[in-house]
Amino acid sequence: MRNGGSRTKGINKESSEGFPLISIVMVTFNCDHYLRQAMESVLNQSYSNVELIVVDGGSTDGTLEIIQSFGDTVAYWQSEPDKGIYDAMNKGIHLATGDWIGFKNADDWYCDGAFDVLVKSIQKYPAADVWYGNSYSVVQEEPLEVSPFFTDHNTLGGNPGIDHRSCFIRLDLHRKIPFDTQYRLAADFDVFWRLKKAGAVFVHLNSFISYKRYGGASDGTEVLKESFAINRKYAGFFYAYFSRFKSWLGFVVWKSGNTVLKMFMSKEAYYRFKARKIKK
Repeated sequence: MRNGGSRTKGINKESSEGFPLISIVMVTFNCDHYLRQAMESVLNQSYSNVELIVVDGGSTDGTLEIIQSFGDTVAYWQSEPDKGIYDAMNKGIHLATGDWIGFKNADDWYCDGAFDVLVKSIQKYPAADVWYGNSYSVVQEEPLEVSPFFTDHNTLGGNPGIDHRSCFIRLDLHRKIPFDTQYRLAADFDVFWRLKKAGAVFVHLNSFISYKRYGGASDGTEVLKESFAINRKYAGFFYAYFSRFKSWLGFVVWKSGNTVLKMFMSKEAYYRFKARKIKK
């Protein structure tokens, strides 16, 4: 295993009154094309009491060179083979030392001011165990065009549910409820169900927290199989079946709507429409 970061030199951040330590775990494997942007979105936040932990699965591209270029601004990083993304995320839970933990994929990034929103909300409502916000889905990268994705834990069994990339959980609670690595694509969904069953208090951040790119394995149809099994496990067969049907119907409506829009709009007008400003 290779490792580094300020923590290996005995430099550690701590919480103080009004300034909780936020641990951000970034998991990566051969994703050097987007990694720098993702890391900068953590390290350039105006709220600075943050520790960035990078868990790499043994990349063979330029990942380690990028991580090392950030020097001691990274609290800790390690690189070794793992058993998949959720195994890497569980390693991150073990390595984190903050009050709150969030996860970021190496091809996604945080919105400016995301951590300020979180800390202000914690101060207003300290009883919360899970904070989650909205996300922007990237429609086009250059110039950046995005589509809003609103979240709601009351629809945990289907869409929209919670986006783990815009979520923060009490670290001590997440250590008791780690990711179940029997799931390859939907272990985060399983965690939210288990947190709910354990009586965790979920609170919505009425802000956009992160940007997410499509194209990963979890955006395909295989994740629906795992989601169905998880829904059935925690809410029963009929709930799981209805949730899948609702998700399928929503996808068909969304896809059909986009097809119709593209027939009557230019490419530029379509992107502008998808990225329209949303009224809060």
